Formats: sequence, C-alpha cells, structure tokens
Amino acid sequence: MLNNSHQMKELPLVSVVIPCLNRAQFLIATIESILQQSYSNIECIVVDGGSTDESIEILKRYGDRIHWVSEPDNGHADAINKGWKMSQGTILAWLNADDVWVIPDAVNQVVKFFRKNTKVDVVYGDCGTIDKKGNLIGMSYLHEWDLEYAFEYCDHCIPQPAAFIQRRILEKVGWLDVGFISKKDHELWLRIGLAGNIHHIPILLAHARACPGYMKERGDITAAACVRLTKKFIKLPNLPERIRNKRKLAISNAYFRGMDYAWHDGRYWKTILSYGFSAMIFDLNSAVKVIKRIMEYAKAILAEKRVLRWAIYDPLRILGKTLREVKQWMRGPVPPCIPNLLGDRDIEWSWVASQMPSQSGEALDFGPGGSHLALIATQRGFNVTAVDLGSVRWPYVHPRLRFLKGDLLKLPLPKGHFDLVINCSTVEHVGLAGRYGIIENRLDGDLEAMARLKELMKTHGIMLLTIPVGKDAVFKPLTRVYGRKRLSRLFDGYIIEKKMFWIKDQENRWVPCAEETALNLETTAGSWDPLQNMYALGCFVLRKPSQEN
Repeated sequence: MLNNSHQMKELPLVSVVIPCLNRAQFLIATIESILQQSYSNIECIVVDGGSTDESIEILKRYGDRIHWVSEPDNGHADAINKGWKMSQGTILAWLNADDVWVIPDAVNQVVKFFRKNTKVDVVYGDCGTIDKKGNLIGMSYLHEWDLEYAFEYCDHCIPQPAAFIQRRILEKVGWLDVGFISKKDHELWLRIGLAGNIHHIPILLAHARACPGYMKERGDITAAACVRLTKKFIKLPNLPERIRNKRKLAISNAYFRGMDYAWHDGRYWKTILSYGFSAMIFDLNSAVKVIKRIMEYAKAILAEKRVLRWAIYDPLRILGKTLREVKQWMRGPVPPCIPNLLGDRDIEWSWVASQMPSQSGEALDFGPGGSHLALIATQRGFNVTAVDLGSVRWPYVHPRLRFLKGDLLKLPLPKGHFDLVINCSTVEHVGLAGRYGIIENRLDGDLEAMARLKELMKTHGIMLLTIPVGKDAVFKPLTRVYGRKRLSRLFDGYIIEKKMFWIKDQENRWVPCAEETALNLETTAGSWDPLQNMYALGCFVLRKPSQEN
C-alpha cells in the first residue's frame, strides 16, 4: 500500500462503480475485493437503487472508505452512468454487486499495462465464474477482441467484470445506453471498438457470480437487444465499408443469436420461431442452420417431456434434410474428389487403441461421438469419464463408464485427476460455431481446451491425440488444420513422446508418411461432404511433464 501523497498523485485514479439493489448477501465480498487491492489509488462508489434489505447498513459500516448514494434510478445502466459521472478517476470500471476482483493484484496489473500502452482505451483480462459460495466453477467465455467479428456474429466478447475503460473514450463515444436492459456492455464495446483501441491481457482479473441478478433472466428481452444493438451499430457514422457490407449477414446472425437466448432463458417459442424466420429472410444461406437449431430445441423437449417423436422432431429433421437436398440439387452433382478423407476414422481409432496402456486409473474421453474408444479404455482397466457437447447413446453400458454432457471448459471436473486423456479428432473443432452444437466462436478455443486438459491430467499422465494436419488453415465452421505454426502452440506445455503421420496415395489409400510431407500438404475442408475434402492425419502421444520440468 502507498501512503505518500506525492506518490498517490503520480498514480492514475481508478474509479469503480457498484450498482446495487438488494444484494446484501454478496455486497461485502464485492467491496472487500476492491479495498484489498495492492493498488491504493482506487475510488469505490456504490450506487444503490433503494434497497430494502441490509445493503444500506453494510454501506454505512465502511464510513469514508467508500462513497455511496441510495435513491431510485432508471435501471442498471442509469445507476452505472450516475456513478461514473460522480467519479474523479481517469480509469473507470464497474462490478455488479456480486462480482469480485481477484485479490490483490488485479488493478495494479491493469494500471501497469495502461501506463506502458497509452493509446489503449479498454483493457480486459480473463474472468472466472464462481457459485454462491465463491467456489470457482469455470471460466467465462473469452474471445480475442475483433470489431468485425463481434459485429458479424453478435458476439459478446468482453467479460465486463474484468474490463477497465479510459474515461476519455467514454466521453468521446458516450456512456451506457439506458435503453438496454440486457447487453448494455455489448453495445458499448461496439461503439468503443469503432472509435478506440481495445486490448486483451491473458491475466485472471475478476470473477463473475453465476446466480440470479437484478432481474430474472428474460430471453426474449436479451434476444431483442441482440437485434437492436446490431441495427444501432449499422447506423453509426464512419463505419468501414467492409463492415457495412456485412449488414444483412450480421442482422441474420443477430436474430440467430437471439434464438438461443430466447431458448435458454425462458423458452419463448414465439420469439424463437419469429427470429428464426427473420434470420432466413436476411440471409437465405442460414436456413439449414436455423432448422438444425430448432431441431436441437425440439429434441431437448422430447427428452424432457417425452412428446411423441413423430409429432415434432421427425418433421423438422425431414425438412432440414429436404432443404439440404434442394440446395445440392440446385448446385448440380458433385463427383467425389480424389484423394479424400474416406477411412480417416480407421486410422485415428486404430492408432488410439494401439497406444492405450493396460492399467488401472482414471481416463477422460474428450468428444467421444460414436467411437468405442471409451469402452476399450474400460476393458484396459480404466474408469472412464466421457465428455461431449451433445448426448451420446452407446449400444452398451459398463460399470466403469460414465457420460457427462457439457462444455469441457465449463464443467467442474477435478484437476490433476486423469491418468489418460483420449482426444481423438475433437480439439480441432473447439470454438468453431455452427457445428456439434457450438454456438459461440472462440478464436483460440482449441488452445484453451488443450490447456484445460493439461490442468485435468495427473503429472506424467498421457494424452492420445489425433488431428488434421497440413498447411495451417481454419475452415469455418468445419475444422482447423494444424501446420508448423499452430502445432507448436497446441503442444505448449506437453512433451511429445511419439508421433506418426498419414496421407492418401494416388489410389486413395492411407499410407504412413514423413512429417515434412504431411505438414506441406495443401489442404481442403470447405464442404460438409468429407469426400470433397482432404488433409493429412497427425497421431501423437503427449505427456504432461512434472512441475519441475
């Protein structure tokens, strides 16, 4: 802590606003996370909307260590704006009254970055997710900031509790739009992104609490906000032509994103169906993905309520298949490309099975799909946990095999637990929206997944990995292909114990090849039909090193 007044004047003042309404249960943790920062020049302002619980009594206890006001306001955004306008800081932030900063060095890290990078207007870090008791249960979704991407996909890229804003940019672009109940920060990031400079630092700065907030989540309200903020952004002056040209696609994607909010937060079917129709109107190419998404919703309802399958799901499945067939018919017949990916699973599954040790222990099968590798692992002596985004139904059961549905990056799996990880043709898809139920794009989702898997592995545990290889490429929404550049990042923190590469010969047969040959392959993966695509295969045995190494 700095006590010298001269030193205090040399440091920029950081002002953080806490909008509060009946959040006494979590308010102390939020305030303490601010007051316990090692950086001393912080101004904490609580804007209370007229709480009737113990919030006011809590605020009074802090005396002059914080500033606070309690009076009715015009909603969440209005409370934050009020606090920012009361503040004196050159760096601004806000924490909801259940979020916390990471103690003790979050603000110090941010100020250091700002002082070295004076042209940056917003800096944001990583953000964890905690439960009511403060236990870390996952990491918030993160995507490196890219204005064009954020606009095109209506993607909420920046975790608000871990974001810090220069006052100068807010005074330039304006404060939060009080007309937005949901996604007010998303709308602000777009305006700042157009006029200023946003930067991510890979440091854990904050935790957001996963519990109901100021209002019950309303998916229809959030869905409407997706479309409204996209249309508002399009009308801004000085919009680059390359962004303006994506207007219809962006609006279509905003409606599509709104469908998911309407589903997850209340199942507002009127909104879901009308937004799906609107998405197709603005972009006819979205018809297949809209039908597929509605099929996923219907399938979930069937599982929950046991509605007759033929009444809902099968007609939608048939309609989706018909749309694909009509689209293919309009394009005309496409003969299979030679060479192609036929038989790739034979190579991958046989490699993983051949390298699997026989021992007792814990195994994780990441993205099993329809493979039998988890069953093989149980027969080798492992207790197996299989994790996939979609439901998996095997035609067998085994006492040492269990299945978890969910996102590997969010599931509360035990750290340092697994002796074996099976990662067969899975990691290359992580973060590519539009396939396997993936909704949000993550530029480095594959790298995040590999880091998470290493965290879950025991020291000296092994991973059996198969991936597409060739010249570095990303074929959205299908797959990544790994070349020299991406491979080194993918294997960061792992020891490569064994590797083998395969490629197709002139007779369309898989044959072993040299690493150089595989990584120099010009790849194609732009079609949903695997017979139109080609890349080489890389098969690896990776080991997690000891901490000393």
